[in-house]
Amino acid sequence: MTLFLHLARRALLAFLGALVAVVVLFVAVEFAEGAGLFQGEGAFQDAVRVYLYRAAAVAWQTAPAAMLLAASLTATGIRKTREYDAMRALGLGPWRVAVPVLAVAALVAGGMVIFDDLFAAGAAARADEIKAARGKGTVAWSRWQDRKTWFRGRDGKRIYELRAAGPDGSFERVTVLEMGPGFRLARRIDAARMIPGPDGEWILEGLEERRFPPDGDMAFERAERRAYRFDEDPMAFAVRPGWPAQMRREVLAEQVAVRSRLGLPTSEYAIEWHRKLAYPFAAVPAALLALALALRRGRKGFVTASLVEAVGVSLAFYGMQGLSWSMARSGRLPPMAAAWLPDVVFALAGLWALRRFR
Repeated sequence: MTLFLHLARRALLAFLGALVAVVVLFVAVEFAEGAGLFQGEGAFQDAVRVYLYRAAAVAWQTAPAAMLLAASLTATGIRKTREYDAMRALGLGPWRVAVPVLAVAALVAGGMVIFDDLFAAGAAARADEIKAARGKGTVAWSRWQDRKTWFRGRDGKRIYELRAAGPDGSFERVTVLEMGPGFRLARRIDAARMIPGPDGEWILEGLEERRFPPDGDMAFERAERRAYRFDEDPMAFAVRPGWPAQMRREVLAEQVAVRSRLGLPTSEYAIEWHRKLAYPFAAVPAALLALALALRRGRKGFVTASLVEAVGVSLAFYGMQGLSWSMARSGRLPPMAAAWLPDVVFALAGLWALRRFR
């Protein structure tokens, strides 16, 4: 137990040091690039908020890489001080080093999952909102703010165009198309506003209704206010704008369900839901592979070798991750498999390497 706690403490301290160094470096680079953005009234307060929010988001994004580096540095440290040689002389194998380090990696991964749900995802969104308010919103962020306006009804008989969504679930400038047999237009409703009613109905204001009977002339009617009970209840159109990466897992699951009902694409949201679990837990297989490389026989160098190995493993992981996500977006791989495949491959590589190099 003493050895376990000793190695776990070293791994945790190495992780915290690596994480702080990486976060400070990222924030410093962002500050240098965006310093000109914060000018005028309230500039200092906005700058502090943005970089605190960005620090939280970067901490989540870089935690697996920091844990990978911490594992390598921990193994390097006990080799440099000859502690590992003493352990081997006593018949203790590499797993006596790996188990406490991997326990810290699992603890870090679990903490990052909770940290993302509680703070990091929302922090990234708030930082982008502040930048956008100052006229510096990114193209990628802006693209996800556009609410999708065309929806297909559950039974396929109605098509809705909903614009200018309000915080109370209302929509402005609404068009509802009701299709008859043979996908023929049977009724069209245009309204200035659509509001959720108290009993599951929709209240339309300033409406014009046109009916197109199969054998007759069009019927036209105006009304100031009328209640309609469509197949879709007021919660059916709860489609939230925003970048999936900046949503909590609960919200992502809700959006997958809503978008599936409305016939909208869901792959980005499903991938992100699984990624928010798989990505933090990549710290465990990455740390295992880093340990195997650091404990191999005949390894030369100490800190420099750790840095090179950490960068190499990180690049390989991010490359495989990008490939698997691309395959999921194109429909060639299920979202769950795309998110967890890099973790599984690196876990198998780490197990093989630890057995091969011990």
